[in-house]
Amino acid sequence: MNMKDKLLIAPLGGLEQIGANCTMIGCNDEWIMVDLGIAFYDKLGIEILTPDISFPESIKKKIKGLFVTHAHEDHIGAIPYLWQRLRCPIYLTEFPAAVLRQKLEDYSWGDEVEIHVVNQRDKVQVGGIEVEYVSLAHSILGACGLYIKTQKGNIFHTGDWKVDEQPLLGDLIDYDRLNEIGHEGVDCLLCDSTNVLVEDEIGSESDVREALEGLISKYSHKRVTVTCFASNVARIETIFNVARKTGRKVAIIGKSMRKMLNAVSETKYFTNKFKENVNLILDDEAAADMPPEKVLLICTGSQGENRSALARLAKGENRVIKLGKNDVVIFSSKVIPGNELEIRSVQNMLTKKEVEIITTENESGIHVSGHPNKDALKKMYKWLNPRSLMPVHGDPRMLYAQRDFAKLNGINEVLIPESGDVISVTDGQLEKVAHQDIVFNAIDGTDLIPIDSMSIQQRTMMSYNGCVCVSFLLEKGRLKNTPEISILGIHIDDSNIKKLKHMISKNISSEINKGADSLSTLKKNCEINIRRLIIRHFEKKPIVVIHILD
Repeated sequence: MNMKDKLLIAPLGGLEQIGANCTMIGCNDEWIMVDLGIAFYDKLGIEILTPDISFPESIKKKIKGLFVTHAHEDHIGAIPYLWQRLRCPIYLTEFPAAVLRQKLEDYSWGDEVEIHVVNQRDKVQVGGIEVEYVSLAHSILGACGLYIKTQKGNIFHTGDWKVDEQPLLGDLIDYDRLNEIGHEGVDCLLCDSTNVLVEDEIGSESDVREALEGLISKYSHKRVTVTCFASNVARIETIFNVARKTGRKVAIIGKSMRKMLNAVSETKYFTNKFKENVNLILDDEAAADMPPEKVLLICTGSQGENRSALARLAKGENRVIKLGKNDVVIFSSKVIPGNELEIRSVQNMLTKKEVEIITTENESGIHVSGHPNKDALKKMYKWLNPRSLMPVHGDPRMLYAQRDFAKLNGINEVLIPESGDVISVTDGQLEKVAHQDIVFNAIDGTDLIPIDSMSIQQRTMMSYNGCVCVSFLLEKGRLKNTPEISILGIHIDDSNIKKLKHMISKNISSEINKGADSLSTLKKNCEINIRRLIIRHFEKKPIVVIHILD
């Protein structure tokens, strides 16, 4: 691109939706990657999307490392699917490293990954690029912003963060270092946009502890279930503390939450107090046998995930624990945009079981966000005093809102990026210098395929229009049998099936008599004509598949 002497930023995800966060940063023909996460999809049998890494894959020998800001799935979850195509060293703090090691246990090549554990304020020199980890508060342990220094300028990438003076279990914001960095000079700030539309105070994790204790105390005669994000270890510890104070034992329902607790046990966050709380844990059978008022269940599934622990409880699929009118379920979480229907579906199933449901809609204080509101953003602008801003981590509405908010607060140089852009940073000025179309990858079973691949397109068409399969036998160039027809996903009355078969047979005979120059031509012509026939007579537009036996 003749841009080797420039400071370049190339976002590959996290801009059109919440998730799939990944950004390339390069200078003097050396590159680093920041985060490699997944996005949740839940359509057409596809649950997970990953970033398009065709660009970094094409320059993988120039990538000096993958630097992870924190352990949420939308920042770390794509590593098991994509690392083999990059094979670069990975740098991250203690807790994200523990989570990543657990993920890699399922892969035969997991031991080949070069993992470097760094501490807050550690500086990592890779080629001509220096990356410093700066402690920030978030809803997961070990979250850091990245201060990236190059010969052509300095970048600060916040990752996900919030202002929380009492995070209880996690780390505090390193205010002193942020102010120092602001005086050193930040040419471009890449900043979390998730809560830019929020005017209200976000609140602290300590506020949630107080609210949950008061709420659960009201239900001394019922069994209580709290659902939250498995990654929010501070929230889990809060629930342990509330259980202790209210005289309850705890059961952890869901593998992902247990794995997260195992990851904590390998880190500095596994304090003596945390160890005491772990002693409260029951297995499912013991929890089912205890009086309801003596049990507190913690489970995953606050976003309505179909295979989550809460969804299984709502469907009655848990082997030993059955919910009913003596149960209360507290959703200690916010609704991630796009998950509304799934959450409502789980809540409706719980309601049919006469379970009492409590959410942030009818009870305040039971959840706080892990992202900055306007007041927090204003503080970050003041600490770092950036010359320019690129909003990241959000959908377009959020990105544009942060642009407008930043300009109101004195940051005039703001560029809204798109995945696939290559952006030059020169003396605090931002310029889009190139663009490569981005196609996210879908995890389809054990395969990784582009979301616009023919197989996904066909699946989409079949989901809307169904499919008609026609098989027939040719013998010496003549139609030997009445075609066999299979109709999938569309309704045609039994009275019309005979009519349809007759028309298809007549159409195929006509095409055969025309003398097609090859079987592939005959197959193509039959598919086109039969589809037109079905559209004309039945107003359906199915995929038509022809099988010819010669």
